[in-house]
Amino acid sequence: MNDPIITLTTDFGAADEYVGVLKGVLLTGLGNANIIDITHTIPPQDVFHACRILAGSAPYFPPASVHLAIVDPGVGSRRRILALRSAGQTFVGPDNGIFTPFLNLDSTIVYHVTNERLFRSPVSPTFHGRDIMAPVAARLAGGMDIAETGRPVPRESCVRLSENEPYQSGGRLVGSVLAKDNFGNLRTNLPEQRVKDFGGGGTVTFQIGTLVIDNLNSVYADRQRGELIALTDSQGFIEIAVVGGDAALVTGIGIGDEVIVSRQCR
Repeated sequence: MNDPIITLTTDFGAADEYVGVLKGVLLTGLGNANIIDITHTIPPQDVFHACRILAGSAPYFPPASVHLAIVDPGVGSRRRILALRSAGQTFVGPDNGIFTPFLNLDSTIVYHVTNERLFRSPVSPTFHGRDIMAPVAARLAGGMDIAETGRPVPRESCVRLSENEPYQSGGRLVGSVLAKDNFGNLRTNLPEQRVKDFGGGGTVTFQIGTLVIDNLNSVYADRQRGELIALTDSQGFIEIAVVGGDAALVTGIGIGDEVIVSRQCR
């Protein structure tokens, strides 16, 4: 039998003891846990960014994995802590929208974590990740029934982030930049298939600010070093990049800025 998997997604960074403490609590609760760091460099309190990272990572883990997600601006407040079972995997974290994509699935079941017997004592009002979420995640990874975490709650009662969907306006498809990755590539909310459907089999252009990119390419090598390029990222969405460079730096485009897709005249 494989060791149980617990993944971590946080905004704790690497300079302080928080990640190490979290892992210590997990291993105390489940000594054979296989702890996987998805990332600890979420921008501080950026729930939207954490939601996107988690949605892009969790589906690639084996069934029965437990995903502990701690980006928690409301720590110590009346916000709830949730345990979810979705698509064969389990999630633990705050009720602040971080689990939005999973809450949108009809098959997802949700529990409000209230069983204090599972918590460390005393519970710090500023570190629920250590004292509540990590012990619960360890017990769930060890095989505890999710129903033991607390009472079930309707999915509809949970906080969800507003959807930022592309839209058509005046013969154009308008999307936006969602994130910048470590290479400076600009990740958008434009699904490749929607762009292709919009193009109707023809070619399209991408406008960001005053810059225009002709057509959608397949790989970085389709263009010369230093050129701006649009291509499909590993999640199936349009990415704006500079070959061998930093698109965010070169273009000055940031999160939330528009990406406008137009059909090329034939």
